[in-house]
Amino acid sequence: MLNESTSPLFAARRARRVLGYALSAALSAALIAAPAAALAKDKPAASKDTGKDKKDAKAAESATTDTSKKDKKSGKADKADSDKADKPEKDGGNGKPEQLGTYGEWGAYLAQSGKDKTCYALGQPKDRQPKAKLKDTAGYIFISSRPGDGVRNEVAINLGYATKDGSAATAEIDGDGWELITKGQNAWVKEQSKEREFVGALRGGSKLVVKAASAKGTATVDTYALKGLSDALARVAQECK
Repeated sequence: MLNESTSPLFAARRARRVLGYALSAALSAALIAAPAAALAKDKPAASKDTGKDKKDAKAAESATTDTSKKDKKSGKADKADSDKADKPEKDGGNGKPEQLGTYGEWGAYLAQSGKDKTCYALGQPKDRQPKAKLKDTAGYIFISSRPGDGVRNEVAINLGYATKDGSAATAEIDGDGWELITKGQNAWVKEQSKEREFVGALRGGSKLVVKAASAKGTATVDTYALKGLSDALARVAQECK
């Protein structure tokens, strides 16, 4: 008889429970390995508007061991989960992400290189459709703050597959729609002056649906649960004041 405790499936399920369904082991490894500023560098100019609320460009496809100086994530049950990781062990400022806490479906993290800090909330979709059309690569949403750059709650969405640069995508929060713009594997709020409003809607919402298409034209629908995001962002704000 197969020893369930040693099977990969059992181990994956156990790891997912420990992380509060916020972050898979594969994604955690990617966060350590990939450059923290990749999304900031890739953010297309078309996603920026010329209004009063111009912001700095985006942080982080994943946090890393070498983050540059200028590039650097409700309810009682959620808070009980977060208390387990409320005091992260410091890593000596080498840029590797430290988990600050788990909040419902979201995690809060810190990456630090010298005096430069990036704090972020991160969550993965609970469902992707169609399941069989694309390689099973996990997408995620990354909401980051970089105090040294004056950046607060900057949103990037990694789709997990290549898109046609500049193509349209949408985000729906409890039925309210927002325009996105894509580049590479990522998407951003198209009108950056609306990013703060978008984050406010995420905080108060229950479900986010992201619709996009691959470079080959395969349409996808990713569904995120927003439970715990407000608390994760509060923890981010506490760490990156």
